[in-house]
Amino acid sequence: MKKLALWIIGWAAITGNAWAGDEAQFEHVQYDAWYNSLRDAAVAYDHKDYPRAFALYRHAACAGDKTSQSILGRIYLLGQSPTRDDLTGYAWIKLSAEFNFAEFTMLARKLEAALTPEIRQQGNARADALRKLYGLGATNMSCHGEASRGGYVIDSVLCTPQNAGGGEFQLRRCVEDAAASPP
Repeated sequence: MKKLALWIIGWAAITGNAWAGDEAQFEHVQYDAWYNSLRDAAVAYDHKDYPRAFALYRHAACAGDKTSQSILGRIYLLGQSPTRDDLTGYAWIKLSAEFNFAEFTMLARKLEAALTPEIRQQGNARADALRKLYGLGATNMSCHGEASRGGYVIDSVLCTPQNAGGGEFQLRRCVEDAAASPP
């Protein structure tokens, strides 16, 4: 029993130290700032302010927000990002499909069907690289389906970052050029 308790304490220290050692990879953001940035991203996109929408959605996508990952992928595919990049767009959409939501998975499957086997392999490798940095396990994001119109149909995904205490969320930072560079 004593060994088990020591093992648990040791494991907690190791995992706690892993997070503490990764402080440069995470930032603390006030709850309201997180939700405001998601709203601001949608408003910027609706007003066709693509540079601002791109920056805000990229920040949220790196933090692990699945809806932002899907939208960021679309922004890349539609050429609304600094440079059009179909492979990176596919990779972000594939990453969003990590959360098994019909809209995300159907779009990823449609894109996969349109790709040659070689390009699909490259895109999947890029999605795997993104998953290591911005997947649910890497970001500690918690997501669930939600009925946004008050009904019974799950039509949106709500993701909540890890609570850092003191009214703050802990968000994964973007690694420069990780999303655009090949693995």
